[in-house]
Amino acid sequence: MGLFSRKQPEVIATGAEIDAAARAIANNDSGPADRLCDRAGADSQRVAMAILARSVDYTPQED
Repeated sequence: MGLFSRKQPEVIATGAEIDAAARAIANNDSGPADRLCDRAGADSQRVAMAILARSVDYTPQED
């Protein structure tokens, strides 16, 4: 599910973009997440939290 702006009815980040950034974060690459947050402007904190929350699903777990 994507994030939508509260002020304007526009998509800030799609679910696919958030997933891709989360996978990159889990693999120690913050570039896609940084670009997505920069593009989000005033909603960058919401986007960052969505990326971090989703990255847990892609982070390798120690057994």
